[in-house]
Amino acid sequence: MEFGCVIIINSVLLLLVSYSDNHEIKIKDYSDLVSDIYLDSMQLISKSKYPVEKHFVTTEDGYVLTLFRIPGQGPPVLLVHGIGDSSDSWLVLGPSNSLAYRLSDDHFDVWLFNSRGNKYSKKHINKISQKKYWDFSFEEMGSKDLPATIDYILSKTSQSKLSYVGFSQGTTIFFVLCSMRPSYNDKIKQAILLAPVATINNIQSPLIPFYANIYDKLTFLAEAGINEVFSSNVFVSTYHAKVCNLRSPLRFFCGLEYYLNFGLKELERLPDARLPIISSHIPAGGSAKTFLHFLQGYVLKSFRRYNYGVKKNKEVYNSSTPPVYNLSAVSAPVTLVVSESDWISTIKDAKLIQNNLKNVVRHIVINTTLDFTHLEFVYGERVNSVINDPILKFMKSL
Repeated sequence: MEFGCVIIINSVLLLLVSYSDNHEIKIKDYSDLVSDIYLDSMQLISKSKYPVEKHFVTTEDGYVLTLFRIPGQGPPVLLVHGIGDSSDSWLVLGPSNSLAYRLSDDHFDVWLFNSRGNKYSKKHINKISQKKYWDFSFEEMGSKDLPATIDYILSKTSQSKLSYVGFSQGTTIFFVLCSMRPSYNDKIKQAILLAPVATINNIQSPLIPFYANIYDKLTFLAEAGINEVFSSNVFVSTYHAKVCNLRSPLRFFCGLEYYLNFGLKELERLPDARLPIISSHIPAGGSAKTFLHFLQGYVLKSFRRYNYGVKKNKEVYNSSTPPVYNLSAVSAPVTLVVSESDWISTIKDAKLIQNNLKNVVRHIVINTTLDFTHLEFVYGERVNSVINDPILKFMKSL
């Protein structure tokens, strides 16, 4: 039954894109922005007339990551994207509203992270099988990608610390980093964690219980060879760009997708003129194992290392169950920013995180009257007043 639903949904998407092929991509009164749909991070930055550099970082296990830099004279800050996303997320709202540009305008040295497996970081120094390449979850992003990235930035800038801004999965891998490799706590000047995700016991998305009910089947499919999910490709980008715009007769389906996945109640909460640009840059790719690792947190009601099953757990961890990540080892100064209207990073789960951290310097709660949902932390119409302005004020005060 569940797989029948997936087939039906995929068939509907195919029909939608086929139908929308007859409708030119147009953005009301903003035709000069249409080209942004097809631009990568470096091109977006260049078009906005900011200086830009591309850097490559090799992790200890051979993955090659791409970093983008908007160089500045001030202290370095690392921006870390959410699940299935990329550095694009900090750029697609344009110079007036994207955090990367706002930080650059205030002279920060801005570095944009791309985790292994997304469209910018799909290389490896060795010729390895697809199955071996995709055998990673958010743990490797935190324990291997972030250390390599942080060390590279500190070396390039001759600094001993950097500031860290993470959204959603970007907060998860920060917790992994500082708990599994605690020496990196001393390399973090401050960490601003937007919509933090570790335990997801109280997640409100209607899709997560559905996926949890078929968790064993999904795990089987991943082990059988479904390695990549949320892939970035022309089909998905075309669908989103054509359906998620003001003139699309199928705009409802865009709203439905964002509501079911992220709790976004109205598409108008995202900037209308930028909506096709936002949506065409999502998703950017990731591993099935990463998705399953997050889902595992809901199933097991705890923030643990990846569950391989009793036999392999004993081989890998010397325990029948995967160890819990030790959040009390996170000693870097942390600011938690949560919203009462967020389905993914809930107030209850954020409180569980706060109770286990040693050095929470700020815990900011966005009141339910604003009805500020998960995607809005990065892509929202109100992102400047609710998120960016307070971040900049805090960072400039240090």
